[in-house]
Amino acid sequence: MNIKQQAHTKMFITARGKRSKHPFYCALPPLYVLSDYNVAPTVSFFIKPVYQMLSLTGKNQMGQPLQRITIVTLPNGLLLSENPGYLAKYPELFYPGKDDKKKSKTKKRARISFEILRQIEPWRVETIPLV
Repeated sequence: MNIKQQAHTKMFITARGKRSKHPFYCALPPLYVLSDYNVAPTVSFFIKPVYQMLSLTGKNQMGQPLQRITIVTLPNGLLLSENPGYLAKYPELFYPGKDDKKKSKTKKRARISFEILRQIEPWRVETIPLV
């Protein structure tokens, strides 16, 4: 398989939870081949907003102000599967997401364990408090 074929191959991993596991088909390739045939690694960032539910505080307040933002940097697929092989070292890094049982296996979601990601490298999970 040449580099152009590798860049467009979807990677399959197993999302392992405490009670279940399922195949997870990654949507992004670990590498992109640019028009000039240079190879660029994929870097994935995710932003998780967390809102405060004021109605649950018992103070008769309403609204949902943004409480914090968590920024996650996911390791490239080559780091996950090849060198250093994070999936072998941390098999529960990805775990099954909530999906309808009838959903196609190629569309099932996986969640990321922030705790395990912090163990890999603390800078991969950063939280910015806002309240």
